[in-house]
Amino acid sequence: MSTISDLKASYQAGRLDKAGYIHAMYERHSVLLDHAQHLAPTNLAEIRIKAGEVTATFKDPPITMVCPPADTRIAPIEAFNFGDYEHAEIQLVRRLVGLLGGAKVRFLDIGANAGFYSLALSQWFPGLRGTAFEPIPSTFGHLCRNLALNAVTGIAPRNLGLSDQAGELVFYTYPSQSGSSSMTRNVDAADVQEVRCPVTTLDAYSAQHQQGADFIKCDVEGAELFVFKGGSQIIRRDRPAIFTEMLRKWCAKYQYHPNDIISHLGGLGYGCHVVSDGRLAPCPIITEETKETNFIFLHRDQHAAIAAALS
Repeated sequence: MSTISDLKASYQAGRLDKAGYIHAMYERHSVLLDHAQHLAPTNLAEIRIKAGEVTATFKDPPITMVCPPADTRIAPIEAFNFGDYEHAEIQLVRRLVGLLGGAKVRFLDIGANAGFYSLALSQWFPGLRGTAFEPIPSTFGHLCRNLALNAVTGIAPRNLGLSDQAGELVFYTYPSQSGSSSMTRNVDAADVQEVRCPVTTLDAYSAQHQQGADFIKCDVEGAELFVFKGGSQIIRRDRPAIFTEMLRKWCAKYQYHPNDIISHLGGLGYGCHVVSDGRLAPCPIITEETKETNFIFLHRDQHAAIAAALS
């Protein structure tokens, strides 16, 4: 199918007459009407086309996000394709942050990508303050744009990765699915790009910036264990609630198993819970039968009442 640019060029060059041009262009425009028809049953309120930019606004949370060219898995596109984006997880996180203290919570968004969780929590809890870490420069640009679009001033974006060491490391990123970016090549995509990004440890960052934490969201495509090892001091000191992704296939790329995270955080006083049907259920071990991929770690002493309320 010819692009709009191709059609305009053909018309201007005289290869396509006016009637043919109008008909061909309407076929391209009709997709707008098709999108409008299918928007209602999703969690998207609107899709807006501006010069050089497409944005989408969610119904709940009421946030607006850029839809970058080529990214097939960005949150608004996922919401349009499947009706919503991580609905059960974000709603449970909403309840959790409310129980932790709402706007008073010190929030760390590790592997922020375009900022969906930072944006959502900032809308639900005005005044929330925190830090969003995103190492990939292009994705970091989208994060900053989204924070500006939503007038979020309490979340400080940092173009920085977190691990168990400091330095500059190679990341693999994919314009077609920016959320799969990692320090290993997790997906077989032709558009893979290698970028070098600065990395530090959460403990070092905390010490330098007097950063505390009450709630940590960590989604770094398999490198979660290294983030937690590099943040053991702040986790032991502040006892934050932790929401993290753990996928066996991604962890295997880093030569460890999700149970190693359960063991490491268990040594710091935490119990693992699976997010299932909008509630928490204890998950002392991950097996080959475990289907869930998102988990919440709560400190056995600090969060006993919260664990009971969400179970």
